[in-house]
Amino acid sequence: MKKYKINNILAISTTGLGNLVLYTPVLKALRRDFPDSNITLLVGSKVAADLLVGSKVIDEIIIYDKSKKQLRYIRGFLKTIRKYRFDLVVTSFLDQSFKIALLSKLSGAVYRAGFNHPLYGRLYSHRVEVDGQKHEIEYNLDLLRALGIKIRRAQEKQPFVYTTAIDEELANDFCIKNHLTRKDIIVGVHPGSGLVSGTAKRWPKEKYAKLCDLLMDMPRTKVIIFGGPEERYAAEEMARFMRKKPVIAAGEMSIKTTSCLIKRCQLFIANDSGLMHIATAVKTPVIAIFGPTLWWKNYPWGKNNVVIRKNLPCAPCYRYAPIKCDDIACLKKITVEEVLDKARQVLRVSHT
Repeated sequence: MKKYKINNILAISTTGLGNLVLYTPVLKALRRDFPDSNITLLVGSKVAADLLVGSKVIDEIIIYDKSKKQLRYIRGFLKTIRKYRFDLVVTSFLDQSFKIALLSKLSGAVYRAGFNHPLYGRLYSHRVEVDGQKHEIEYNLDLLRALGIKIRRAQEKQPFVYTTAIDEELANDFCIKNHLTRKDIIVGVHPGSGLVSGTAKRWPKEKYAKLCDLLMDMPRTKVIIFGGPEERYAAEEMARFMRKKPVIAAGEMSIKTTSCLIKRCQLFIANDSGLMHIATAVKTPVIAIFGPTLWWKNYPWGKNNVVIRKNLPCAPCYRYAPIKCDDIACLKKITVEEVLDKARQVLRVSHT
């Protein structure tokens, strides 16, 4: 690839919020190697777009509404893409589809990096094989390696989110309003999960409630329940199982302010979710509860984070189709006591 000819770059990550967080090392590396190029990010939702608005690693954001199937919308969208005259397109691990491959080809870019596939792999100029069991960050970076872009230091693999002083101030205002101080030990909890797999990724809310009560029995420890607007009811329902009153942040703020509030936590306990990945990006210690999803691909990035899972013969069972397991034994077998024990260990280390 002739780098001096790369003036306009299209980076594609149209799936979940967490997947975009795991794609940010790609954006950092592209900005490092192409400091003067225009980098446009294609995302699938406004929430995902909001996560990186204002960041210097990208210049523009385009939102692709996957729900719109009309031919007129698709033609208009493709026309918009072609106007940019992209020289390079870099897809992402979860954007493995004929539609994305065709979009890359029709963009007019000479260089197009994507994962190989028998049906549409030829639409890419640089193809990567999916081999072994890698973290999604490594899979995404393989696309850059195929283009000759080197990842020189481990720190370059660290995901990030972009927030501002205003977001920090709003998070601080929320803490003041809810009587949370710097002296408190704050544990963030996200009992929800992404919408793709429904409730199948969620540890039972009754167990979360018991865990939070036991955590709040510890001196100076308070719990914040996180989630998006669509998870507000689930957060309130979980709180009703508790004997102590938690702080509910679900649906209360933007994703940027949520990120700042997660950064204020000494520990974040969550299912496999986008907020779990945001916690790793802001370097809050994470305990991740995994069931049917691919723990080796989605585990919380970083050396000091913890994964709790059951090594059952049927788990992980989730690939790309919706999870249809009626039992979810891999989650139900995880006890409150083992999560609490890990939480105490993490909090003990962070306060010594």
